[in-house]
Amino acid sequence: MKENDEIKKIKETLEEHERRIKFLEGILPSLKSEEATSVEGRMDIEKLAEKVGVGSQKLRELFDTENNTLTLLKVIGEDEKEKTQKISLVVLFGYKYFFSDEQILSTEIRRNVAENRVPVNNFATYLNEMIPSLIRRKGKPKSPKTTYKLTLLGEAEAKEILKKLCE
Repeated sequence: MKENDEIKKIKETLEEHERRIKFLEGILPSLKSEEATSVEGRMDIEKLAEKVGVGSQKLRELFDTENNTLTLLKVIGEDEKEKTQKISLVVLFGYKYFFSDEQILSTEIRRNVAENRVPVNNFATYLNEMIPSLIRRKGKPKSPKTTYKLTLLGEAEAKEILKKLCE
């Protein structure tokens, strides 16, 4: 009897281990894809540095990337409006080249503005002033699902801002 109980316990333990292994193996593909994204992001910084005409080390000092999130660490501008607009352009540009994301949620741009200690009171107004020449909006204004995308002129402006930030 005692041997049957011990064998039963060992069998249950092995089955539990097998369930855990299957669960962990299910997680593994998603971890690999996140790792691949971050590796691609590191490769794209070289491409971005070449495109802008600055050193890749300088760009690494400007951006903090974690998983699929980009944070701008430095800002230039004289007032809230100018800082908000420049942060928006550089963040859109960064997402395009680090993560190949063309359209970025307004909440993500707003987060970057706030992270740089710039008030977000007139955020939408400042972005609306850049439409349609520098950025395009997709979605309803003031909606959390609204996305923004750089135009070619906006991309050129973002490059110039990045050059100044790297000086």
